[in-house]
Amino acid sequence: MADAMEPSLHPLRIAIIVKGREFPERETLLPFSLEGYPPVDLVCFGTRTDIPADGQVQLLAELQPEQFDLILDGQSLVAARTGLSPNRLTNLVAGPAAPFLEYLACQLLTLRRKQEINSGVIDSATDALVTINEDHRIIGFNQEAERMFGYSRQEALGQDLKLIIPPPFTEVHRDYLRRYLATREAHVLGRTRPLTARRRTGEEFPLSISFSVAEILGHLYFTAIIRDITAYKAMEDRLLQSERLAAVGNTMAHIAHEIKNPLLIIGGFAQQLAKIPGLDDQARHKLSVIAAEVRHLEEMVAEMRDFVRRPLIQKQPGQLQAAIRQAVELFQQVFQEHEVQARLVEETPLPLVAFDPQQLHEVLINLLKNALEAMPHGGEITIASRVRDNLVEIRVSDTGEGMPPEVAANIFRPYFTTKEKGTGLGLAICQDIIQAHGGSLSADSTPGRGSTFTIQLPLEEAAPGDRWA
Repeated sequence: MADAMEPSLHPLRIAIIVKGREFPERETLLPFSLEGYPPVDLVCFGTRTDIPADGQVQLLAELQPEQFDLILDGQSLVAARTGLSPNRLTNLVAGPAAPFLEYLACQLLTLRRKQEINSGVIDSATDALVTINEDHRIIGFNQEAERMFGYSRQEALGQDLKLIIPPPFTEVHRDYLRRYLATREAHVLGRTRPLTARRRTGEEFPLSISFSVAEILGHLYFTAIIRDITAYKAMEDRLLQSERLAAVGNTMAHIAHEIKNPLLIIGGFAQQLAKIPGLDDQARHKLSVIAAEVRHLEEMVAEMRDFVRRPLIQKQPGQLQAAIRQAVELFQQVFQEHEVQARLVEETPLPLVAFDPQQLHEVLINLLKNALEAMPHGGEITIASRVRDNLVEIRVSDTGEGMPPEVAANIFRPYFTTKEKGTGLGLAICQDIIQAHGGSLSADSTPGRGSTFTIQLPLEEAAPGDRWA
């Protein structure tokens, strides 16, 4: 058999006889896998004297023709086999064509092995690899791309790139492709840049992407190496928020210290003046307003101080359901007055969980208060709890006014508020407390349909005898 690794010094020229004028060439797709490509199995047979020491060639007498799709006999050895007539073998090719087909078969096997290596390397990559042609259509889609975007390889191949790149980035990318094809001038090739992509679910997410181009047989193929940076962006946002909070915290601590005593003096004098006999109603009303505003300022100062200098989390094993019930009971009278119905839903039994009862109580109170304020004309609050994966989840939902996207995106930012007398620290403090527990606090809201705040805490089961209630 010809050496499979023997290089070809000139291209193979093959004539194909067809009826029409169209060449039967198929569109080139790069599935980055061997799906749909049958394996190549070459087995050598020879006479006893032809069998080398390594035993890779089997005895010709052991050949069973029905087990093979094609038999190549360049040396006419099959005819020498007793009881086997070459004329009866429809899958036998002998004579001058056999060596050439043998060479092609060896080349096919070599290409198959190289493709196996390439496919294994590409499909095991931790970044998504997507290749498009000059028509902006996807011709390559690796396994990580399937996971990242939610489309199977078969669904993505042949589709326009807009399948995964939403407007306006699709038009920008298409314009760049046209410009490059016309000028061959690269502006983003070889560089990494941020972009927004879209999963099959419609969710858009941030990614970093770098492009390369290959010119093969007169055609250009563009490959993108894509990395999902959602987690990185979240970490970056947390870092920026921490830096911002540190700077603001130092300022607020100084301000709170400086204005605490003047507030005490103003409030005290207002209360003393209100006790003077003979004051008219207007004067007493003004003094009561002064006292009320001072109390409001004192509360704000206290809230700022708590935000800047939060006490350390003191976890202890406890029943989350008990903590939820205690928080709801505090609002029962207020709920009745505002025609709000509260429902407790325990979707799955909750085990003992380690948490700080006082600080979690503060979070629940804040969320219930916000839900109540979102329903000035009454409604329903649902507090649902469940175990999900390795987390305990508490969802506080209301049927209130909801929030527009620009508000929902900023509600956890310190000092952001839509309330007339709010400090904008309540939800920031709540998020800080939950994150200090190793969990997360998120919000989902639709204008006119209410909001849902979700607390997720790590599932840390405690010993049965270790209990807080």
